[in-house]
Amino acid sequence: MLRGRSRSVATLIALAIAVAVLTVSRSVVRGAGDAPYRLVGNWPQYPPAMDFEMGSGVAVDAKGIVYLFTRDRDHWAGHPLAMTRYKGKASVSLFDRGGKYLGKWAAGEAFIGAHTLHIDHEGHIWAVDRDGHQVKKLRADGTTIFTLGQHGKWGNGPDTFNGPTGVAFLPNGDVVVSDGYWNSRLVWFSKDGKFLKSVGTWGAAPGQFGTVHSTALDSRGRLLVANLCGGALHPYVTAPGQIAPERLARIPGCTSRVDIYTQDGRYVGVWPVVKSPLSVTAYGTRIFASEAGARGAQNLLIVDAATDTVVNTIVNAAIYVHQVALDEGTGDIYIASVYPEHAGQKRGREGPSHRRWTQAPR
Repeated sequence: MLRGRSRSVATLIALAIAVAVLTVSRSVVRGAGDAPYRLVGNWPQYPPAMDFEMGSGVAVDAKGIVYLFTRDRDHWAGHPLAMTRYKGKASVSLFDRGGKYLGKWAAGEAFIGAHTLHIDHEGHIWAVDRDGHQVKKLRADGTTIFTLGQHGKWGNGPDTFNGPTGVAFLPNGDVVVSDGYWNSRLVWFSKDGKFLKSVGTWGAAPGQFGTVHSTALDSRGRLLVANLCGGALHPYVTAPGQIAPERLARIPGCTSRVDIYTQDGRYVGVWPVVKSPLSVTAYGTRIFASEAGARGAQNLLIVDAATDTVVNTIVNAAIYVHQVALDEGTGDIYIASVYPEHAGQKRGREGPSHRRWTQAPR
């Protein structure tokens, strides 16, 4: 182990290398097929009866059906009436590529707090309920195959979560859940939902996490993890005692980043392309990562996984790029965005919760 001056020199060298890599990686190069994107207006066409507060998750299946995971009533566990009118509700609404409404499932109290949606290689949908502390594996019609975690019960064990945020699918069939809002870990499960192991603790050191907001497996086999700093996020949605005392203050010396892990959970290092991530996902040879932009919005960086080079950028892609989904049939990008009021916009049907971006012809 390096000590004293040797450690300081090694740290300075590592920082210099990271800055050099960051400078190269963040150069915008438009390759073949990387035409600019334009925002599609009037998408989607919400039905009159669709009532929600904000978007949260989005996924697109092989047929081009778009699934929107909405927070229909925002959760407020810290309120005295939390178990009545302030208990959250979420649902999944389906649309076609043109924005036509196709139906809805999981209405009512099946979900407490929508976070993200994911579709695996077999077409199953995985819904991550942050405030319900569950991850559900579902068929395309919304029926449940199995559930990880216990409804409304938080914890840090093999069968409990404390604010799960996302899912990544490994080639061997294992599933990795980012258990990341009020825990700081990645959790491995077998394809059929058996607990395998947990990796990570609270902190800023290599191999530690603050808020684990999302995770994705890229085409190089790297497990990318959006690792946010700060103290406890959204404490009003938590119950007394749910947040560990050490999480109430900002982590000293912490910088938000994307971490790289191997598929078996070994820490590799920091992915230098994105400075302030909220979400990260991957499709084919591309990585899609959000980064803070101007005027209260976030940019979406599109990165070539082979070279870690930014090949396209959607400036001001959304107020918060909470989750990104790619329609692999058309190349269109769908974004779910939360808390529009932070940029002076409205919640619900009149706000910018859902966006579709398409590549303009060259």
